[in-house]
Amino acid sequence: MSEKKNILFLINPISGIGKKGDLPALIDTHLTKHNYEIRSTEYRKHGEEIAQAEKSNFDAIIAIGGDGTVNEIAGALAGSSCALGIIPAGSGNGLARHLKIPLNAKTAIDRINNFKAESHDSGYVNDTFFIGTAGFGFDAYIAELFDKYPKRGFLSYAKLIAREYKKYQPLTFEVSINGEIIELDALICAVANSSQFGNGFTISPESKTQDKKMELVLIKKFPFIETMGIGTKFFTQSINKSKYFQSYSFHEKIKIKIAANTKVYYHVDGEPFQGANEFLIQIMPQNLFIL
Repeated sequence: MSEKKNILFLINPISGIGKKGDLPALIDTHLTKHNYEIRSTEYRKHGEEIAQAEKSNFDAIIAIGGDGTVNEIAGALAGSSCALGIIPAGSGNGLARHLKIPLNAKTAIDRINNFKAESHDSGYVNDTFFIGTAGFGFDAYIAELFDKYPKRGFLSYAKLIAREYKKYQPLTFEVSINGEIIELDALICAVANSSQFGNGFTISPESKTQDKKMELVLIKKFPFIETMGIGTKFFTQSINKSKYFQSYSFHEKIKIKIAANTKVYYHVDGEPFQGANEFLIQIMPQNLFIL
C-alpha cells in the first residue's frame, strides 16, 4: 500500500455560485487513502497566508474555489515540494478545465486520492504570480466590472461583454518579445500559460502548462456583427484560425507597454488590478507541483 499523505483542504466559502456545505462530508467519505484537515478562508489572500505557513507541514494543499483561490494558494506553493490540488468551485474554473480536473467534487476527490503530482510552469506579471492567464485589454476591463457585479456565473459575464463591447476602445500595445518589438492596437492582449480564461472560453488553444514557454495572444477588435462567429471560435478551441488572432511563443521574459495617460486595468488569473502601464512577464519553468 502506498504511503499516506498529509493533505490540507482550503475552502473558499464565497467563491462561485454553488454551495459548499456538503464538501466536508464528501471528503470524509471519499478521501480514503490519506490523512487530511479542512479549513475555510475568511478574506481575500487568506488562502495564500495559510498555504505559506503550512506548506512545510503537508504533502498537498487543495484549493476549493475558483481561479482566484487557486492563484493565491499556488503562488504560496510555487518552488516548494508541497503540491497543489484543485476541487473546482468557482465561476469559470479556467485552470481546472485546462488540466481536465473533474468539475464534479467526488470525482475530483478521487483524483486527489491517487496523488500523482507533476511539475508545471507558472509566471509573474511584475511581482504578481499567475498560473493560468494574464490580460491587459478588454478582458481585464470586463474582469474589473465582473468583480463588482452583484451576480456571479457565466451569464453575468456574457451580459457585461455584450453591454460594453461596442463602446470599448482598443489600447495600443508595444511588446518587446524574442528580440523584436511588436506594436499594434488590440482588443485583447493576453499572456497564456494555460489555454483558457474559464467556462471553456479558450484564448490560446496551443498553450500547455508543462512546455516551459508561454504564448502572447493579440486579438484585434472585430465588427460587432461578427461577434457570434468569433464567440463560436473561442468555445470550439479554434480562435487561432481567425484573421483577427495573432500569437507568439516565448520562453524568456517579455515587456508590455500600454500607451495610456492613466493607469490601466489588468487581470491575473481572472483577478482584476489597476496598475502602471508597463509590465514585465517572467516564466518560472516547472516550479509548481499539481495533482
